[in-house]
Order: sequence, then C-alpha cells, then structure tokens
Amino acid sequence: MSPISSFSLRPLRREDVTVAADQLMLASATGVRHHLELQLAAASAGERGSGFVAERDGVVIGAALLSTEPTMPGAVVTLVAVSRQARGHGVGRALADLLDEQLADETLPASCILRDDLTEGRGFAERRGFTLSGHSVGWSIDLSAQDSKLEAAAHEAAQTAGVRVRQAELTREVSGVLECAARCMPGMPGAQGRDAEQGRDYFPGDAVVLLAERDNPSSGEAGRLPLGMTAIAPRVEENSWYTLFTGVDPSLRRGGIGRALKTESFQRARRAGARSVLTHNHDTNAAIIGLNTAFDMRRAPGYWDLRRTTSK
Repeated sequence: MSPISSFSLRPLRREDVTVAADQLMLASATGVRHHLELQLAAASAGERGSGFVAERDGVVIGAALLSTEPTMPGAVVTLVAVSRQARGHGVGRALADLLDEQLADETLPASCILRDDLTEGRGFAERRGFTLSGHSVGWSIDLSAQDSKLEAAAHEAAQTAGVRVRQAELTREVSGVLECAARCMPGMPGAQGRDAEQGRDYFPGDAVVLLAERDNPSSGEAGRLPLGMTAIAPRVEENSWYTLFTGVDPSLRRGGIGRALKTESFQRARRAGARSVLTHNHDTNAAIIGLNTAFDMRRAPGYWDLRRTTSK
C-alpha cells in the first residue's frame, strides 16, 4: 500500500465486525476476541454504543468503538486502533474525534483500556485528556514445564482446601455461575458496583468455567453454594489460554481455594493443548499476585485503565 494521503470515515456495519476486531485486537492485552466482537456487533446494529471505521481504497485501516463492558461498570469504554502501516497520518485522531462527538451526550466517564507496552497509545490517550486510573499486571505460566506435575498438584491443592473442583455446564447453570461471581467480587480491586447480570454474555462459547464446592456439603442450600470459581478460554494465539476471572467468597479466602481453582484450570488448559496460560491482576491485589509468584508465573504485558470525565 502506498503512503496514506487520504481516507474516509463511516459508521461500522455488520460486515465490518471481523476486520474491526482485527484492528482493535492490536491494542488488546488479553487476546480474547469474544468481548470485542459482541460489542462491535451490538454497535453495528445500533443496539448499544457506537463504532466507526477508517477506509482507504475499500480497505479498513482503522477502527473505533464506544461501548459498555461488564467488567468496567460506571464507565463507557472507548478504543481506537490503526493498522501499523497507516499510523502517523491522522487516522487515529479522526476516529477519536468521532468518539468525542458521541461522548458529548454521555454522563459517565470514558475509560480507555490499553496494553501497557503501547507507550505511544498511552501518550495519544493522555493528549486527549485521559489520565491513569489503574494498572493490571500480566502474568504467564509455561504449562509445558509443569506437564508431569499438574495432575498431582491439582489433587493435592483441592484436598488441602477441602473442596472438589468441577466444570460448570453454562447452558443450565449460568444463573448460579453469575451469583457466585457476584459473591466473590466484593473486596476485589475495581470490582465495586459491578452487576453480575451484565456478565451473562461475558463467557465465550469455548470457555471452561470451574466451580469449587465443599467436599462434604452440609445440609441446606447454603452448603451447596460454590465457594469460588474461575473461567478460562483459548486466546487468538495458538496453544495459549487466558484466565477471564478467578474469585473466592470473601469469608473463605486464604484457605487454599484459589490455589485449587488455578491449579485445576492449568490442568484443564494443558489437556486441551495449551502450552501457556495468561492472566491479569490489578497491581494492588497482593494476594493473587503472591499466588501467581508461587506458581512461578512470569511477567507478561498488562494493561492500563485510563479515564476521562465528561464535561457534564
């Protein structure tokens, strides 16, 4: 493609969802497309949020999205990405201007989630009035180095915590899974105000959701409630999975349940062919970061949460 001299902007259409997701994934630290595609599809249908693309000679060279995200309550999420060969020609600025027009009628603050190794992207956001609100650290585990240990480690961790870990059947257990997630969120950094019902579409179709339950449940409904949960899903990259969420009931933390869930999730991912698992945790969540370190997980790209208040 020759140097960018001109381009056009237009609203996102349904047939643009795949290529727009390709563009926006350039700024994603998770590598899980599911959430982006849901948001883009809703925006293209005029159901929730707004989306735009930049085009040159019929080729999409940039995309912008304004939407909502179940894990970011109390804010509208904005994201702009431009293909590498088209950067430096005003494409990102033009797309961001379109989002600003949409934000003019918005009362909630705008949030921009960016990979923490994209310093140019952060500078672009800060020049448009965004300031750093939070930082989540990336962690990765090499499962191939743990192959022979995982089954025994998962069994031992569950036994020590006094739980059994099983896979949930989302088609019939989604309400219980959402209830567990809501119960596990209090006290977690950044979790205040999240509405579990907004997370009904949060899990990709190929996600594995694991529940920790008592080994010998007491009588009554409370004895059968999950004590914690984790969810993992394949990433775009081959042989790599991502931890979408891990949480334990606040009254039962520091009892080994989190370790049991994570170890079992690593084993399930490895059985599915994964060679690594990536996760992100808020940099103030000392407990889970300590657990990641105990698993000998290594630092990986994380993400910044940058926010901008509206003028209203």
